[in-house]
Amino acid sequence: MRIARTRTPAVALGLLLACFATNALAADLFVSSKVGTSWGTGDGTGELDIVGIAGSGEDNDASPVYGAAFGIAVPLSDMMPYSMSLPSFDVPIWPGKALHFTGSEDFRFPGWRTVIEAETLWGRDFDFETDSGSALNPFRSEVESASFLANFRLDVPIQAPLTALFGRLPMIEPMTLYTGGGAGLSWNEITTKGPANFGSDDTWDFAYQYMAGVGYALSDQLHLSVGWRYFNLGELSLDIADVNTGSYDVEVGAHEVTTSLRFHFYHVPFFGQE
Repeated sequence: MRIARTRTPAVALGLLLACFATNALAADLFVSSKVGTSWGTGDGTGELDIVGIAGSGEDNDASPVYGAAFGIAVPLSDMMPYSMSLPSFDVPIWPGKALHFTGSEDFRFPGWRTVIEAETLWGRDFDFETDSGSALNPFRSEVESASFLANFRLDVPIQAPLTALFGRLPMIEPMTLYTGGGAGLSWNEITTKGPANFGSDDTWDFAYQYMAGVGYALSDQLHLSVGWRYFNLGELSLDIADVNTGSYDVEVGAHEVTTSLRFHFYHVPFFGQE
């Protein structure tokens, strides 16, 4: 069967990337301050040995979160300074028809800003109440957490596609959409608070997060970001030794909305533009 092709003059995938591309940016060291609200969810399971019963449940609480970060912002084209060959290919769009993408012998990554940072956030303080199997004696726990993570974030400018659709919008030109993630350690302290099952413990646990949001360049040195992240601080366990003995485990995750103000204070001369 003969396939009719609709040819595009753009390079494969390069058309999409070029739509968002901007001029290469300089690489800068930066510091940032962060503040926001964290909505934590505790999924707890506990058992009391004396009465021989167990219970589980879920509870939610909100807490402020704040902190700081230090890192480097580098153009993606400097992090990936390679050229590659992209093959041509067809994408079927209708019986007998296909969209043809023309490959490239010299495809290069655009200059999107890539952020690598070491971040610490603290202030998370959640109170959870979950079932212990006894209506008169639920598990009441307090979880305090501080995180120390390495983050990777990619900022994608939206100026070019919006200009193509609506014309020049000067107020929108400094705006980007970002996505990223991070992994590291969280320091967690958990305390159960009775009335007859007291216990406490503090641990270092593996933690991770992923994020998305909007960035805006107030100037060459000041960048404002507002976004959402999901933070998982791990599963906490402790032994109870008071009027009752037993154990309690709680897995805690949090949805957070944070605002960040980033100050670029030093241009790294061996990256990007001089």
